[in-house]
Amino acid sequence: MRVLTRLVLPLVLAPALASGCGAFDPRLVVGGGSDTDGPVGVVVLDDTVAHRPYSLGGWDMCLDRPGSATIIRVEPIRPYNDIVVQAFSSRPHTGAMLGNADKPLTELGFPARGPAVTTVCEESDLHTELALQYGKTRDDSAGAEGVRITYTSAGRRHTVDFNLRVLLCAPHTPAERCEKTYEELLAPGDDAD
Repeated sequence: MRVLTRLVLPLVLAPALASGCGAFDPRLVVGGGSDTDGPVGVVVLDDTVAHRPYSLGGWDMCLDRPGSATIIRVEPIRPYNDIVVQAFSSRPHTGAMLGNADKPLTELGFPARGPAVTTVCEESDLHTELALQYGKTRDDSAGAEGVRITYTSAGRRHTVDFNLRVLLCAPHTPAERCEKTYEELLAPGDDAD
């Protein structure tokens, strides 16, 4: 019976202890807009075409406590018309930040695989810059309400939503019309007949 107790007790205690530790994992904070209601900003790009990269950057990332976070996936939130996140990366924020460019992130000085985020928000003014490379699979206007960032921290998987609306407008479609069309898509349906 002693042998059985020695074997079972560690199996019962290990999950119980591990499950309580998740609340203390470092959490990723993105651009001050993580998990907020509504978009923190809107980026509208004119005359975009299918299969071309549109890179955006300039958002700070940091951790809410000491540790490390590694981004493993970035997916659009509420995408329409086949917008895709083609690539993502990060780099230490040491100089001018990327605004937008019609080039892949790797041609703009970002590593193919961004380093882990280790900067603590409260401890430094220098954070890590997040950059996203968007594209679309057809020439129609396309967009998304933001991105869901999946990352690992202390061996656990977490997500954080960054509510940055991105619109890639079709060729010859004015930005105002592109935005209005997207707003109409988001508006609740009119049920009165």
